Amino acid sequence: MAVKVKKENLQDSLYKYTWSRDEGDAPYKGTSDRVKVDKDEGYEVVYFIEKFMNKHSLKHIRDAHDIEDALYAKALSNIVYRDDLIREIEKKLGYS
Repeated sequence: MAVKVKKENLQDSLYKYTWSRDEGDAPYKGTSDRVKVDKDEGYEVVYFIEKFMNKHSLKHIRDAHDIEDALYAKALSNIVYRDDLIREIEKKLGYS
């Protein structure tokens, strides 16, 4: 069964999100959103975490928080490409 991550599952006391697209952002299904993650757009972070959790059969809110924390790790601050983020977070969390 696939995990469904919700807005309420994010750590909004630690990280700040907008819940609308940045100015100039294409609709979510645009090419850029398929290859990049805008870390300040909550809906993109929710989607990223959900896909990561489902890929690795994770089910707990703590897992979602670990992924979110890894996404904001200083070492990953300049990484925006989805595949690169997945690879680095897998390494960081021991899933590779």
